[in-house]
Amino acid sequence: MLNQNILEQMSLVMENQFIANTNKNIFCNTNQLSFQKNTMIALLKFRKFICQLSEEQIDYMVHKYQNQFLDEFYKVNQYIYFNETSQEYIRTIYLTLLNELEDLDLSLEEIEDRHYKRITTFIKNSNPAIAQINHNDNRMAQQLVCAQYSGKFLCDLLNLNTQEIKEPVLDIGCGNHGNLVTYLRSKNIKAYGIDRETSAYGCTSIDWFAFNYGSMKWNTIISNLSFTSHFLYHHLENEEIANRYASTYMNILASLKKQGQWIYAPSIPFFEELLPNHLYQVERTSIHKDFSKTVITKR
Repeated sequence: MLNQNILEQMSLVMENQFIANTNKNIFCNTNQLSFQKNTMIALLKFRKFICQLSEEQIDYMVHKYQNQFLDEFYKVNQYIYFNETSQEYIRTIYLTLLNELEDLDLSLEEIEDRHYKRITTFIKNSNPAIAQINHNDNRMAQQLVCAQYSGKFLCDLLNLNTQEIKEPVLDIGCGNHGNLVTYLRSKNIKAYGIDRETSAYGCTSIDWFAFNYGSMKWNTIISNLSFTSHFLYHHLENEEIANRYASTYMNILASLKKQGQWIYAPSIPFFEELLPNHLYQVERTSIHKDFSKTVITKR
């Protein structure tokens, strides 16, 4: 029972610490993140009991902290990307933190300093562009977040006629609430969605690199301010990740049935111009002076 109480208390302590750090800029020139006062008090009380936790309980805590870490960074910047190696390293960061807390010869101030230095170094190495735009005197991180638009708004924006849309439909980057998928399903259209974090009915939480799109499976694929906006961003920032987008882009096209369509915004002319005309018809339409959508039809 004691172990379970420690587990619950430690989880609550770290959850509150994540909340305290929400939106703070870890690269701020004048503001180093630190454990809040309540965190220090709780850790002084509970750290000597960490050694009593089982391997399974430690693994549970590390997994919980890893997910909270990812949630906080995704909330601030939609373009931040953590591959499988990076995600495993995040686990290592929190496993190391727990191991250091167990070492009573280390002061909490020393552990705190080591912990945030590990995080800062990790983000610099895994997402250098994020570090660059936040290396300033702003105490709050620069936010790059995609809004959750209503299903009807998205249909109007992309000129989707629910009377004519061909099913099944896949929404890539459907968002946590899956608004477009829910809206299409209310019209009795077979629609599904994927996003790295989603709790909506008919949608799957999965990285769009890891999802199995299949072959000649979808009649309509939609992605608004998601896949191609990330492709554009990483095309300019990270060649390795951009190559993964290029490969996944072709997998998505391969998953279209004949005469199937991929409708997305923003357009990516630099890549669309490379598509063979005898296989794909590309139509680009201006939505805004700096923004256009593309409809690709598989011949």
